[in-house]
Amino acid sequence: MTFKKSYEQIPDNIKLEFFDAKIKNDKELQNEFFAFAQAQNNHAQRLTFEHFLNIVKSTQDEYTNHFEQVDLENPDWDSYHSPHSGYIEEWEAYQYASEQEFESIFKLFLDSATNAVIRQKPDELMALLIGLYEATQNAEIADEVGSFEDVNEYLLTEHTVVLNQLIDKIRLSALVENTIITAFEQFYQYAGLEYPSNPHFVAYFEKFLLALAEKSNNADQIREIIDNSTTGQEAVPELILLLNKKTGNTEEWLLAAQRYYLNNTEVAKQLLEYYFERDKKSFLKTAHELFPGDNYLWSEYLQGFVTPQLDQKLFTDVFRHLVVRRNNIEYYLKIRDYLSEIEFKELLNEVRWNRPFVVEILESEQRFDDIKKLVTDHHSTNHDYEKIIRPILQEFPEFCFENIKNRATQTIENERGRHIYQRIASWLKLLQQIPGFKNEKIQLIMQLYNHKPNLPALKDEMRKAGLVQ
Repeated sequence: MTFKKSYEQIPDNIKLEFFDAKIKNDKELQNEFFAFAQAQNNHAQRLTFEHFLNIVKSTQDEYTNHFEQVDLENPDWDSYHSPHSGYIEEWEAYQYASEQEFESIFKLFLDSATNAVIRQKPDELMALLIGLYEATQNAEIADEVGSFEDVNEYLLTEHTVVLNQLIDKIRLSALVENTIITAFEQFYQYAGLEYPSNPHFVAYFEKFLLALAEKSNNADQIREIIDNSTTGQEAVPELILLLNKKTGNTEEWLLAAQRYYLNNTEVAKQLLEYYFERDKKSFLKTAHELFPGDNYLWSEYLQGFVTPQLDQKLFTDVFRHLVVRRNNIEYYLKIRDYLSEIEFKELLNEVRWNRPFVVEILESEQRFDDIKKLVTDHHSTNHDYEKIIRPILQEFPEFCFENIKNRATQTIENERGRHIYQRIASWLKLLQQIPGFKNEKIQLIMQLYNHKPNLPALKDEMRKAGLVQ
């Protein structure tokens, strides 16, 4: 049962008792409650478009000035703090110092904007965000030292970070209905005035509009505002789906999802979930259509839906991509029975860069001869040698003993260093898992331990490994 359904079943007196206990000791909750109550009492007071424009303009001017005060050629070194203790190139220091100045400006804005949330003013918050957005795009900042590829793009990225933080705060807040509607009205009026027929501006703010709409009980009114705008529905497909869902209009919801799913991942996911519950044939058709376009994204998403019984090919394709990307044996085991010999070899080739994982797959298939060949073919590579040879220690004891012996003796003759000796000691530990060759093992260990010239670090590592007393 969802929280909403559970909450609705709880008596009001219990809810009030819980709320009363919480609010008495929570200053922030107290401020939010009084702002909410005041906003409810002032229901008739609405932010005029003139006031909205003034907030946008003053915010834009203020933060454009802040941004342009940052001198990328001479950043504020007094406030600079190094992001780490290691060596930093001079150009990196300039970039970090400039970024920290910009971050302090965005922090200043976030504090002001958070206050608008607390005061139950999403309409004012909308104006503040637009003003900051305009400042990020219009600020003229010289970058002669090349700290940024594009300063304004960097500022827009930081704006997005702030926007998402405020979206989280909105979702945790109680908002008065008329302020939500005002925010939508003023936003779309501004968009029509400054960005007529420009869907990109509206689309940029879709997540914020979505958070506001989630708090509203007037989905039809919001939908009417959007339909009467110059950009219409195309710029905000996720929002349109939410509004149709809130009004209970399943037919309109489905039509909108079918219209936008190819251009919007979140819409596509919602449509797939809808089909999965109601129409498996349409689910499979849509999944097959989407998967080739971004198999990285859709393999992650579809793994929770596909089964061999539903569609063996799609199941195999999804988990094959997961095998290649994640190198997880559990994913391989799901599809092992559905791969032809040719497909099996193709899969091994795709993960060949990760030899231990190749060996893990071969071991699961008990293809020990192939592992042996892999050990032989990579005789000059010490990296991951232990993981590669381990599965065949008992299958080919003589081969493995000789291979470890030769590798250890050749390595000790050609390489020096404690990390080399640690590696050699770990190889010699593998001898304990090889059946037989008792005397030969002792002889090899003592031969290396008493190596001439004397190697104290090697002896130390062999003692640590428990090879000698």
